[in-house]
Amino acid sequence: MEKAISTVLLTIASVVAMLVVISAVMPSVGRTTGAITSASSALDDRIKADIEIIHATGQDSSSDAFVWVKNIGASNLIAIERTDIFFGEDSNFQRIPYGGPGCAAPCWEATIENAATWEPTSTLGITIHLDAALTSGSTYYVKVVLYNGTSDARYFTL
Repeated sequence: MEKAISTVLLTIASVVAMLVVISAVMPSVGRTTGAITSASSALDDRIKADIEIIHATGQDSSSDAFVWVKNIGASNLIAIERTDIFFGEDSNFQRIPYGGPGCAAPCWEATIENAATWEPTSTLGITIHLDAALTSGSTYYVKVVLYNGTSDARYFTL
């Protein structure tokens, strides 16, 4: 009889210990699952987003440069104003802040040229307003970096 009571008590103690361990582990499993889901979503967004600078140009003595960027990915690109633009001569470029229409140089503005949103296959026309004039014969560098880190860069000469 004593052996049966001991066995029952040990079984109850084992069940209680197992419940304590499960209660301690489950919240961290939930947090890990949330982190993995978030990372997976960000990675999915980055994989589906892709751009290509299809043309960049300007005119001698002009303080405006023009860049056309095509969405070659599989998703609509949002938050255009959160895009980073780097521009300048090949050894002296800087980040140009977004300014929107009518901004004061240096800044950039953009127009989606053949769609209502920047969807796959549509083109974004970017006008970069500079505080100095472009020079004929100079090589310029432009890099476009989306909100999620996807980027493309191009050199061009006037």
